[in-house]
Amino acid sequence: MMRITEFKELIRNLPYDQHSFDVKRKNWIVPSQQQVIDSIFADKDVISLNRHHLHNSNFDLDTFILKTLMWGYPTRGRGNNLNNILKKRNFVFLIEILEDYRDNEVFIEKMESDIKQIRGLGLSTMTKFTNFLNTTINGNKALILDNRIIEAINKDCFIELEHLKGISISNGIKRYPEYLETINQLAKQIESEPEQIELFLFMFGRNLSELIGDNGK
Repeated sequence: MMRITEFKELIRNLPYDQHSFDVKRKNWIVPSQQQVIDSIFADKDVISLNRHHLHNSNFDLDTFILKTLMWGYPTRGRGNNLNNILKKRNFVFLIEILEDYRDNEVFIEKMESDIKQIRGLGLSTMTKFTNFLNTTINGNKALILDNRIIEAINKDCFIELEHLKGISISNGIKRYPEYLETINQLAKQIESEPEQIELFLFMFGRNLSELIGDNGK
């Protein structure tokens, strides 16, 4: 097994705030939210959103929610989860919920309860909101936990994450505080930002393996 600390120089130099995705206007035709969406695109057919944009949009929750969803799901994804979140009633309710999260400490029990209140809202999406709203969960800075990071953890490549093996979308909310504590402590150890470790796992976690000789040792 490898250690995340072996990659500390790479991690410390990852430009996490510039991590971006291109979003096409044609994928974001949503009548219930079209006025705000049109203001985000302005006169462009394609925009590029990065993490820095999202951190700087959180003063306006209408815009923040839509930009975060665009960044996280540029093509709006499959299924009806986003469509349910974007319904006017759910969207207004989500704004009310997230008002309590911005620059605040929140306990995991509240987060779990709030996720259950809006159909279509899951752990991956909620952790994007909490990260960009500078939320602290059970004393640790909130970070994104999505399928790619879960796959990286369960690949069982990194000694520091071995105790998290078995985490999944279904049990992720219960284990989220443990994940946050692990990544935040690692960030202090290697003197990086927690988001840099999260981005490292997102970008490289599923595609790294140990160097071994021709004899398999």
